[in-house]
Amino acid sequence: MIELRGLTKRFGAATAVDDLTCTFRPGQVTGFLGPNGAGKTTTMLMTLGLQRPTAGRALVGGRGFTAIEAPMREVGALLDARAVHPGRTGRNHLLALAVSNGLPRRRVDEVLGLVGLTAVAGKKAGTYSLGMSQRLGIAGALLGDPPVLLFDEPVNGLDPSGIAWVRTLMRDLAAEGRTVVVSSHLMSEMELTADHLVVIGRGRLIADTSLSEFLDGATAGLVVRAEEPAFASTLRAAGGTVEIGAGSWVVTGLEAYDVGRLALANQVILTELTPRRDSLEQTFMRLTEQSVEFSGGAR
Repeated sequence: MIELRGLTKRFGAATAVDDLTCTFRPGQVTGFLGPNGAGKTTTMLMTLGLQRPTAGRALVGGRGFTAIEAPMREVGALLDARAVHPGRTGRNHLLALAVSNGLPRRRVDEVLGLVGLTAVAGKKAGTYSLGMSQRLGIAGALLGDPPVLLFDEPVNGLDPSGIAWVRTLMRDLAAEGRTVVVSSHLMSEMELTADHLVVIGRGRLIADTSLSEFLDGATAGLVVRAEEPAFASTLRAAGGTVEIGAGSWVVTGLEAYDVGRLALANQVILTELTPRRDSLEQTFMRLTEQSVEFSGGAR
């Protein structure tokens, strides 16, 4: 488990992380989301003891990272897939990590097989594509078989099959009872992967909730299908706004109960009456629109 308690980081007059308090719990994939410049990477760096907080604490298993005697057995992290000596082979990179951290050498081949790099383990890391580098970084994070894992943009450079593999891996790791934190800008992928969301903007906490609760608050009307086209006029007369789509309507301004009662009163058969929810991307953008550091203008 990771606990952030009033975590704050200032760089001169700029505040990158502002009194951030939240908990990343075991047994679930937590999507750590925010616009560019929101403070996600800075938060991860402080959690890993790579930057010192201005105030507050980041605790891993109840301790600061620097107090952990065998860090790779406790925490695995992928922050920069290219942070590898380019002249060292993939296997030797992992071997150096294993030897320097007191990990068994056999673990190197185990994680190489797990991430699908066995065939290219003898090639220099500098020749790896971004996707291959991501896999090598994931292998490094898993090397110590740790209970806590942090991944910063782990699917960058991966093809669709690679992205699906990472998704399955993250969920499998969480199912084993590990704490899995994933930062990503791919909202569609987070919608398929995450169980819980921590959303920040300009360094401050915006949301700390389950994915389902986050999306439950994103209802954007009702999808209605009816066998009687004139029923649209009935809905408008009752105060609803009806947007005609391909074979269905999007109705706002009325509850599902109201639509059902109107259909019954007018003897109209409904073939669909379901909530229409915004996607995670749409909800995220609406929630963080005041926290975007850089935005383009219309042409």
